Amino acid sequence: MTTTTAKQRLIRTVQLGTATVEGIVLSTIVLHATVTLGLPPASVGVILALGAGTAIALAVPLGMLTDRLGLGGAAAALSALASLALAGYAVTDTGAGFTAAAIAFAVAQSASGAARQALAVEGADPADRLAIRATMHMLLNAGIGIGTTIGALLAAVDLGTTTETAYGVGAVSMALAALLLVALTGRRRPGAGTSAPATGGMLLALRDRRFATALGLAAAIQLTMPVLSVILPVWVVLRSGGPAWLPAVALALNTVAVIAGQRRWAARVTSTRSTVRTGVAAAIALAAAGALLAVSARTDSPIAFSVVVVAGVLALTVGEIGGGLATWRVALSEVPAAAEGRYQAAYSMSTSAARIVGPSLALPLVLTLGPVGWLLLGATMASGCLGIAALASETPLGSLRGPGRAAVRRARARADRARAAEAC
Repeated sequence: MTTTTAKQRLIRTVQLGTATVEGIVLSTIVLHATVTLGLPPASVGVILALGAGTAIALAVPLGMLTDRLGLGGAAAALSALASLALAGYAVTDTGAGFTAAAIAFAVAQSASGAARQALAVEGADPADRLAIRATMHMLLNAGIGIGTTIGALLAAVDLGTTTETAYGVGAVSMALAALLLVALTGRRRPGAGTSAPATGGMLLALRDRRFATALGLAAAIQLTMPVLSVILPVWVVLRSGGPAWLPAVALALNTVAVIAGQRRWAARVTSTRSTVRTGVAAAIALAAAGALLAVSARTDSPIAFSVVVVAGVLALTVGEIGGGLATWRVALSEVPAAAEGRYQAAYSMSTSAARIVGPSLALPLVLTLGPVGWLLLGATMASGCLGIAALASETPLGSLRGPGRAAVRRARARADRARAAEAC
């Protein structure tokens, strides 16, 4: 059993707090922009997509900067940027101000989340890293769930000054998170948690062919996120005439299931064989989710529709958990300590890509093709999991190597020598 250190408890506190703020923003920002600021819904969608695209474009350079500044210092600086973005949300009353705040917030949240993930596993035993990542993801889901609930209550009470006040409080919370991370960095012993600089430059992670392949597959798997937050709510309201409360219940079930099951499942993913099994199980679950949601279009009774959708969401959640665990182990289990920032930042590109592809491609696919669209979407997510299982196996795909892997091995060897020298 792993021991939770004071450092890990502090990082987990920051993770839960910042995720709660993110949940409030996610659940209110579209309404705030369209109702309070009077921006056209289509324009708001383009602005938010631009923010996600900017986060992708800056992921690698910010990852390089994170490794150079140090994980704690970079995480603190990015949390401070998120604080400024939230302050912008609170005070702006123009489209230009909203656009600037949205882009800054998307970049800050994506990059700071990657830095916190890297900071959480820094110095941890390799055998414990998957469980630590699972805990961080669980806290992310819990915080977003809490924040979404708060956001729904705020929207029910009033928009305008209510949400602006919430964004102001969120800005203060992000500033406090930055201060906590600075304090954490300041408490570390000189040389503690550091290692020899990793060579390979800014694109070290993306030149790692195995990692880059896993990155693309992860984007397909993470379409589970826009399914729950965008596609399913629109499907229920526009195409199926289902209960308006159903998407909120589905999201709540997903959050509870992830919190309850992710860390326990992570404890069982300890070998190549268990990783392959997990990837295959996730693929089956995601294919089943697509089939169940396709069947929902053929149900006339609201009760039957709700039951089928809930079953589909539960299958989707199993696929989300299993696919995430298998992907983390394949993509991030051999990251050199001195390149954690670059790898985590590059990995965050898959999340941003899923957030763009979901509303822009997957949603029109489902709305246009109906049940067939759901089947295709389920097959796409399942294919991502099968690809991860193949990468984890001893197949030719699983043995992918490239120029980046040599740099990774050299960086890891230097890090090991540096740690051995410190121990002496």
